[in-house]
Amino acid sequence: MRFRQIQALIFDFDGTLIDASAAVCHGFSSALAQQNRDPLADSEIRRLIGKPLREMFSIVWPDASPDQLNQLVDDYRAAFDPVACSMSQPIPGLDAMLAHFHPAMRFGIATSRMSDGAHRILGGLNILDCFEVIVGLQDVAQAKPHPEPVLKAAAALATDPRHAIMIGDNPVDMQSGSQAGAHTIGIVSEHYSATDLIAAGAVATISRLDELIELVEHPTAAPRTD
Repeated sequence: MRFRQIQALIFDFDGTLIDASAAVCHGFSSALAQQNRDPLADSEIRRLIGKPLREMFSIVWPDASPDQLNQLVDDYRAAFDPVACSMSQPIPGLDAMLAHFHPAMRFGIATSRMSDGAHRILGGLNILDCFEVIVGLQDVAQAKPHPEPVLKAAAALATDPRHAIMIGDNPVDMQSGSQAGAHTIGIVSEHYSATDLIAAGAVATISRLDELIELVEHPTAAPRTD
């Protein structure tokens, strides 16, 4: 399969562009410890990444009060922010993918995290300028799997969702993109297989970001006849 007439690529953030899981686990564990909660294995925390932070804490502490959830989020940010850049790294193939498509292709992000963290990490990696818009949790009324984040990103990129691809590593990314009317490509990980992502709406799957080079027609390239 090859995607043609694509004008914009819209990415999830965590696990799709950037592996910030070590920093997330550090912040999450620190927040639980501050509230004297039982520790959670890093593997269990990583399984939750991709959901809004309050939802992550609600899953592991179902009867937490709103005030307790607010404190957990504050404690998480206090532990996460100082190490966000140093403990994060690009997903394999990111640099090659950016070099191939940028600036002809428009890039956006639709994430379930607050956008300030994404800005900080991308800025630390000197690639923030590649992304025209970052739609974060604070920018939407309904997070993924609702289509609103993808629709907002496509609108900010002045692109019809039918000419955009939503790329993510979580089934909610595929559901959000599909419901928005965009094409969808899933990134296979230790947490979600190609089968999981296809069941959620992925049209194709990859294991590295530079595999997009073979899947997506370059917007300035001559039309192919095959």
